[in-house]
Amino acid sequence: MTTAAVDALRADHEAFAALAATLTADEWAAPSACAGWTVSDVLGHMTQLFRQFVEPAALPPGDPAGSGERTQDIWVAALRDQPVEQVLADYRRLGEQTLVGLAGLQGNETPIELGDLGTHPLHLIANAYAFDHYTHIRADLLAPEGPLDRPAPSAGAAHLGAVADWIVAGVPQMSAAAVTRPLELILTGPGGRTVRLGPDGEAAATVTSSIDDLVRWSTGRRSWKELDVHLTGDLATATHFCETIHIF
Repeated sequence: MTTAAVDALRADHEAFAALAATLTADEWAAPSACAGWTVSDVLGHMTQLFRQFVEPAALPPGDPAGSGERTQDIWVAALRDQPVEQVLADYRRLGEQTLVGLAGLQGNETPIELGDLGTHPLHLIANAYAFDHYTHIRADLLAPEGPLDRPAPSAGAAHLGAVADWIVAGVPQMSAAAVTRPLELILTGPGGRTVRLGPDGEAAATVTSSIDDLVRWSTGRRSWKELDVHLTGDLATATHFCETIHIF
């Protein structure tokens, strides 16, 4: 049993709530680095994810085709007419309740189907939330990619490791087509580890990246070519992985 993902989410929830209290009306209205969403839309998204855990019946119907990303767009749109102060109050309240619930799931291996995210043990839901917060705060809201000129919240090895756990768990289900041959993913820096992906056998290629960079290129925020990502071995296999992976 580990509480690393819950602790990571709690730290980012508290950090973002504090940061949000300093934002101006212009900053709330600014386009984020998440295509089509403003800063206030990103707040709405994170709030609706907490609502999904705490009071799912209060959410509008999702995408009829079952797209999780399209459902998030629908849920975000449902909050656009609400004052940002109200959404922020809900973010704080629902986030605190979600953290309590997620703590209670740690160690629970019961599988749960999460639509196009795949099927995962219940305890890993906390990692999904930690990954989502980490990505939106650092890659979509804060400079240099985002519009907010504020320092990024700190994230140590346990925090980054919890984020990486979701990406690694997601690859076989969200991005199975990205791994055509056995591949070794070497994650450097705090929270780093070496992960074997794909079918059994000797690794045909190796991809080396920090976890923070991995977040940005595995979600399509940045190209892996712009970051400190290194490929060795069969370059076609490694390049295909880097350009095909999509984690959400």
